Amino acid sequence: MHTLAAETRNEGTGKSIARKIRAEGKIPAVVYAHGNESTSITVDPDALTEIFRKTQDRNTVVHLEIGDDKVPTLIREAQRHPVKRDILHVDFYRLDPGQVVEVMVPIAGVGRAAGMSIGGRLRLIRREVKVVCAWEKIPSVINYDITEMNIGDMVKASELTLPEGVELVLKHDFNVMSLYGKRAPAKKK
Repeated sequence: MHTLAAETRNEGTGKSIARKIRAEGKIPAVVYAHGNESTSITVDPDALTEIFRKTQDRNTVVHLEIGDDKVPTLIREAQRHPVKRDILHVDFYRLDPGQVVEVMVPIAGVGRAAGMSIGGRLRLIRREVKVVCAWEKIPSVINYDITEMNIGDMVKASELTLPEGVELVLKHDFNVMSLYGKRAPAKKK
């Protein structure tokens, strides 16, 4: 569980307020919830950067400590400086117990494909897929066993093995990975 201390702020919004907050060594942020309810807060940029560095997962649930409350949230957007890459502002999305969310999850091929022994190479056509699940069950990655793949084989999104409670969001099925390369020459009879 990743916890981040936060303080509510009441001094308003705008560029001058945001600059003042950054000058104090904090970054402005907003916690959005269902409906129109939102809370303006400030967080420590170093602590948030450390969470990003440790997880390297944009679907990390961050528990904000606002006063005596521990609020589970997902980071919806982190605005960065275009040159320095410093975090300028963060939008958090408040999560309720058992709430279903729609997120993008990365895909990874696991193992060594049979076709790789004759020069085949794995191509990820899609690096991530959209899934829907309770926020407590968000997978960090969807692994697919590629050991049986030969050159020319394709894997469709519907063939991915998803963890329990996780469903794929599909308007139509599509290829997510393939094994490509030159086929071995046919043997003469």
